[in-house]
Amino acid sequence: MRRRDEKGKTLTGRLRIKAANFPFKRLAASIRPLFLALFCALLLSGCLQALYPRTKPPQYYRIDYPFRPSLCGKPFPATVRIGPFTASPPYDREQMVLCAPGREVDFSSHYQWIAPAADMIANDLMRDLSIGKVFENAVPAGSSVPATYRMSAEIYRFDLEKGRTSSRALLDLEITLWRVKPRRIVFQKHFHYQSPPLASNGPSEFAAAMSDLVARLSMDLRNDLCALSKDSSHPAGD
Repeated sequence: MRRRDEKGKTLTGRLRIKAANFPFKRLAASIRPLFLALFCALLLSGCLQALYPRTKPPQYYRIDYPFRPSLCGKPFPATVRIGPFTASPPYDREQMVLCAPGREVDFSSHYQWIAPAADMIANDLMRDLSIGKVFENAVPAGSSVPATYRMSAEIYRFDLEKGRTSSRALLDLEITLWRVKPRRIVFQKHFHYQSPPLASNGPSEFAAAMSDLVARLSMDLRNDLCALSKDSSHPAGD
C-alpha cells in the first residue's frame, strides 16, 4: 500500500508539473492587450457618437399642384424659351427659408426643396404653358430649338414669413417676356402672393401653401398672356 501511495503521489506530482509547465500566463499576457484595445475602441466610438451625433438625412419637398386649364382662344403662333429664371439671395438655394420678425433669416439644413425655387417655378410654368397651348411650343433654357420669344423671371421672395401670431407663405417675382429678333419686351409684370395664415410652421404645410401660390401664378400669367395674344397689335409670329 505504501508503494502504491508513493506511486500515486509520484503520478500526481508529475501531472502538477506538466500543468505548471503549460503557458497559461503567456496566453493571458498576450490576450490582455487585445481585450484592452477592444475596450478602448468601444469606449472611443461611444464618446465620438456623443460628441458628434449622426445627423438625420434631409427631407425633400417639391411644388406640386394639378394643372388648371385656362381659356386661351388665340395662342402665340411661336415657340417660347423658358428661363433661365433667377432668384435673389437667400432664395437661390435648396434649403427652406424662414423669415422671422426683426429681419432675421433662418435656413433649414434638414428640410429642403428638391431644386432651387427658380428651377421649380420655371419647370412648372413651362409645363402649364405647354399643356395650356398659350404658345405653339415651350422649351427649356438649354434647348437648341429656335425660339421667337424668351421668358425670364427674377424671384424676390420665396419663404415662410413668421409673424407674431401666425405664419404665411410668400411668393414675390417679376416675369418678363420679350421677342428675340428684333428684341422687344412685349410683357412685364410684378406678381405678389401670400397664403392664408398657416396652422403651423411645418415643412409640409409650407410646401402645400407654396404650391397653391405657384398654381395661382400660373393661372394669372396664362390669363394675362392669353389676353395679350387677342390683341392684334402684339408682335406675334415667326
